[in-house]
Amino acid sequence: MRILPIIPIFSLLAIFVILMTATVIIICRNQLKLKEKIFSIARLSIIYILVLCIGLRPVTVDDNVEFATKNLDVLFVVDTTLSMWAEDYSGKNTRMSGALKDVQYIIDELAGSNFAIVTFDNKSKVVSPFTQDVRYIEDLMATITQIDSYDAAGSSLNLPYYDMRSLLSSSRKKENRKTVVFYISDGEITNGEELQSYAELAEFVDTGAVLGYGTEKGGKMKDGSWGYVYDSSTHKDAVSVIDEANLQQVATDLNISYFNMNSGHGPIKGIIEEVKNQCKTVMDKETGAERYIDIYYYFAIPLALMMLLELYIIIRKGRL
Repeated sequence: MRILPIIPIFSLLAIFVILMTATVIIICRNQLKLKEKIFSIARLSIIYILVLCIGLRPVTVDDNVEFATKNLDVLFVVDTTLSMWAEDYSGKNTRMSGALKDVQYIIDELAGSNFAIVTFDNKSKVVSPFTQDVRYIEDLMATITQIDSYDAAGSSLNLPYYDMRSLLSSSRKKENRKTVVFYISDGEITNGEELQSYAELAEFVDTGAVLGYGTEKGGKMKDGSWGYVYDSSTHKDAVSVIDEANLQQVATDLNISYFNMNSGHGPIKGIIEEVKNQCKTVMDKETGAERYIDIYYYFAIPLALMMLLELYIIIRKGRL
């Protein structure tokens, strides 16, 4: 057991001595019977001692600390094309809203990992290389906004290939590192390109999943605050439809699973648990790996009881 005082220990002891001295002097000067004086000093002494013990913050030390997912590089490849704002996720929510929720779930579950982000719309961009700064990753995800319909140049799933290759190959060079990929998209290709193979990247990927968003019925996309994106070929509001064949092909090439995510993150719970179980590492009594477990509540409970007793005595004396 150790103590981690909430303020310097000499300050705590000085406060304790001052309170005890003041209490004894005040009680001794009161017109009380000797028995009552002794009883009052004893009660208050117990209260002060319990408060002192809490202030010293006693802890037990666990130096057999298990760190999960410490050896993971997790790459998020996020489709930010206009169609990801189609309103057919879990009702009439945007696909991107569902994707962001699932990314946050993965980050929470794989805490301690290194995370990286690649986004693609008109072009691919490495938004962040691998980092353990989770707040930074969360802030970057929160800044993803819908591309203007006038700037949208069509969708292509081929764009992130080379950025993925760069990050994945660098991860593979690290010793004892496992690489996880989550490819997030609705699968649409609208610029006329053929889907290229991702099979050459499979050697860099240990596990992960392709996460699909959208429905076969499709959804419309808001165009600013005044209406929806217009399709000049049909003279109606444009409708985006999920292409699961493309998403399944990407998953097959990368040798990972494909999941339709329209019902929430339930489908990937199994993958997440599998990753966590495979990638646990144990640091056995290494310097700096200690975990402190507070035990102040052992003193807080009797302190609460003593305070209740003191309140009862005060009330009773007041009635007398």
